[in-house]
Amino acid sequence: MSYFFSRLKAADVFTMPHDQLGQLVDSGVIQEIPEQYVSKITSEDAENAVSGAEYKGKMYAFPYGIESQVLYYNKEKLSDADIKSYEGITSKATFGANLKAVNAYHIAPLFMSVGDTLFGANGETVDGTDWNNEAGVNVLKWIADQKNNKGFVNVGDDTLSKFAAGTIASFESGPWDKDKAVEAIGKDNLGIAVYPTINIGGQDVQQKSFLGVKLYAVNQAAANNNPKQIAAAYKLADYLSSEKVQELQFKDKTRNIIPANKKIQEADYVKSDTLAQAVVTMSEPNYSVVMPKIPQMTNFWTSSAAVLSDAYNGKIQPDQYQAKLDQLVKDISGVK
Repeated sequence: MSYFFSRLKAADVFTMPHDQLGQLVDSGVIQEIPEQYVSKITSEDAENAVSGAEYKGKMYAFPYGIESQVLYYNKEKLSDADIKSYEGITSKATFGANLKAVNAYHIAPLFMSVGDTLFGANGETVDGTDWNNEAGVNVLKWIADQKNNKGFVNVGDDTLSKFAAGTIASFESGPWDKDKAVEAIGKDNLGIAVYPTINIGGQDVQQKSFLGVKLYAVNQAAANNNPKQIAAAYKLADYLSSEKVQELQFKDKTRNIIPANKKIQEADYVKSDTLAQAVVTMSEPNYSVVMPKIPQMTNFWTSSAAVLSDAYNGKIQPDQYQAKLDQLVKDISGVK
C-alpha cells in the first residue's frame, strides 16, 4: 500500500476500486467532494454506484462504472430453463469453480445469499458480521457437499481451458473474461446470464455476487493547497465520469466497462448488450451486495478464504463449523 500512496502523491485525479475508499479516507488521502458534484452524482448515477462512492454518510469520489460477476455458459449444453438454478445446471451438465483454494471474492457472497451480512447491513459496522449462525453453518455444509456433486468440477487457473474442452459447461466470472469465453467456445455458443438460484440448507435462495464500483478520486495534496488546481482536478474527475465519457468507454469494446449512469443503463445499445444487461441486473440488491469499503476488509480476504477452503478439503469437520465461524467473525472484525 505504501507504493500505492507514493504513486498518488503526483496524481491530481486517479482511478480506484471502491473497496479501497475507507482506507484512503481514513488515511487523509482523499477528502469529501464539493456539494455541486454530490448533487449531480446522486441524480445521474444508479443508487448502488452512488453507495460505492460514499463512506460514513459522505461522498468522496465519482462513479464511472459498475462491475459484477455473471454466469457464463455453453448454450449447446444448457438451456435457458437449466440455468435458472444451480441444481438445474449441475443435474444437466457441469459447473466449475475453485473450492480447493477459495478466492473469497468469488465464494464468500454465498453467506449474503442466505441472508447474512458482512460488516452489517450498510457494510460499515465493524462488529456487524453475523456468519456464525445456522445459515452460515449451512453454507459450509453446502461447500463440503460439492465434493459429492457429480455436476461440480473444481477448477483453478485452467477454468477457460476446461470451458473450451467441454469439461465444464458453465462458470462465474466478470466482464474481464468475456472475450476469453468467446474465444473458448465461440460467440454463437456463449450464453451470459445473471446468477442462478441455489439450494442451501433446504431453501432456494438467489445466489449473490459482490458489486464493485469504479471511481475517480481527487488527491488534493498533489495541488500543494493551490485552490485553482484543486478545483480543476474536481472538474476533470467530473468530466471523466460524465454521461458522455461513460458512453464512450462503454462503446469501446476493448474495455468492457458497464456504465454507472442511469440514463446510459437505459439506452438501447446497453439493453441490447447481453453482458451489460446481466451486470446491470446483477447490480440490483436482490442479486448483489456492494462490497464493503471499511479498512477491516483487509482482515476479511485471507481469513474467510481459509475457512471456506478447509470446509471443502475436509480439514474441518461439520461439528467444528460453528466454532470456526465464531472465530472467523472475530478475525474479520479484528477482535483479538
